[in-house]
Amino acid sequence: MKRWIMVRGRPREFDRDKALSAAMLVFWRKGFNATSLRDLSEALGIGMPSLYGAFGSKEDLYVESLGLYMQITESLLWGHLKGSLPARDAIQAVLLATAKELTNRKAHPIGCMVTSAAIDEDMPEAVAVAIRNARRDWLEMIRKRLEMAVIDRELPDSAEPESLSRFYLAIVQGIGIQCRDGASYEKLEKMVQIAMAAWPTRSHLTKPS
Repeated sequence: MKRWIMVRGRPREFDRDKALSAAMLVFWRKGFNATSLRDLSEALGIGMPSLYGAFGSKEDLYVESLGLYMQITESLLWGHLKGSLPARDAIQAVLLATAKELTNRKAHPIGCMVTSAAIDEDMPEAVAVAIRNARRDWLEMIRKRLEMAVIDRELPDSAEPESLSRFYLAIVQGIGIQCRDGASYEKLEKMVQIAMAAWPTRSHLTKPS
């Protein structure tokens, strides 16, 4: 649980960082529409006036909570794309870490906050835009890593980073949905193995002499 609580900025009358983490967990578990102001007030341990004073509207609080979620997952999951691993290993590490983390029932709600939000309807525009931007950011991180893999000749020139990045993002999103439906890590691990079997190889290219 500790790693899902981040310390940011100076404390105020109450611990704003812990309050934001609490709000994130409520939105993650229930979604935007199903979360009431009473839910948030009880989870944060503050009254409505204090909630509005600290975070603004429910929409503002959701967007900030989503930003915290993205910050944490970038460190826990997506950081593999920025390390020294070969591209294939990095993508596989992201998928396996996602499966491991999102099935961790003890630390937080199961599933993915971003993926689960995609099925919510009639959300305020600011919330919908924040969710779309989150998915776009993930897609961009994968695409950039795959483009670099082509440059570094880890992927054949015929590989299509745009299409391949969408494929692997779909796997990430699928993992989030499967977690919500009760899939175990072991089942998701097999799913990842099948997804990685689609990785383009350079076997058809002539090896340098």
